Formats: sequence, structure tokens, C-alpha cells
Amino acid sequence: MLGEDKKSIVEAGTVLFSVDREEIFTWFRTSSQLCDEANISTAPDRQSFCTNKDTFKAQTRFANVVVSPDNQHIGFTIESDTLTPDKVVGVFSRKQNLVTLLTNYYLGNEFISFSPTGTHFIYQGACFEGLCGFLVKETQSLTTKTTINIPEFLDGARAQNVTFVRWVSDNQLEYKEGEEVKQISF
Repeated sequence: MLGEDKKSIVEAGTVLFSVDREEIFTWFRTSSQLCDEANISTAPDRQSFCTNKDTFKAQTRFANVVVSPDNQHIGFTIESDTLTPDKVVGVFSRKQNLVTLLTNYYLGNEFISFSPTGTHFIYQGACFEGLCGFLVKETQSLTTKTTINIPEFLDGARAQNVTFVRWVSDNQLEYKEGEEVKQISF
């Protein structure tokens, strides 16, 4: 599914979409903050990254790709040579031919998994100073079903990352907080 060069998502020899797809390129230019005037003026090499699609594609790749069980959605993580190891997470709907980016461009973001039937998915995001949380969304509507360990809502006693363990069902998952295994239903 991931192209050899990690720049495209391929199925049976056909490119479904590539890292320089217009929605992705535009998002990096307008929403990632990498291309803000202050960043371009202090890092001149970003000018080409932000304005030239060929340069952008050369410096950007899919870090991981996860296909839903029904093969209708593809979750992905994108990284670039600019501000490595920051990443952005997104999902592609084959039915709508639509790419949606779900996080900011920051350290720790990672698409993790779809539920057993693909009804929901989980990704790591809402990261702040190396501490990340989990977000679970409904796959069709992208509605947030639950969040786990979101840093802005934590107190000092719970300042640790959590680890995804497994889906128990489409509406329940298991995760680890420290050494303790917990379950959450939604």
C-alpha cells in the first residue's frame, strides 16, 4: 500500500494519493506554521519548501499507513525533513476521495489503528512538551468519541504518556498508563 519511495499510497499499481496532494501541500503552507512569515524569514530554506511543490514532495514522506478493515479508509502519519521529528496525522476516505488532517504538526503525533470493523480509529495527538494523548474518532463522521490522557487536562500527578494495547471491541479499547492496564468504553 505504501509506495517504495514513501511518497504515495498505491493499490494494484494505481496511486490513490500522494504526499504532495493539494490538500496536504496547502495545509503545510497555511496551517502548519512552518510557512509563517517569521519562520520563512529565519529559515530561508523553508521558502522553497513552502512554495515549490517539487521541493515539498522531495522533503516530505508518509511515516506510516494503516488501512481500515473494510479498505475504505486509510490512516496515515506524514513527516518531513523540516522540523524533524515532528509529524501530522490524517485520514483518507476512498468513498469521498477526501484527505483530512487531524493534528497540528508536532512531536509525537502518530496514527495508530482502526477498530476491528473500522467503525472507529485511534491516534496519538494533542501533544505538548513530549506528552501526548489519544483521540478516538468515529471513522465516517470524524466525530471525537473519547480522549485519553490529553496533556492540557492533566494534573502533575498524571504527567506520563499512555500506550495503546489493543481494541477489545469496536467501542472499547485497552491502554497502559505506566504499568497499569486500563480499559475505556465509548
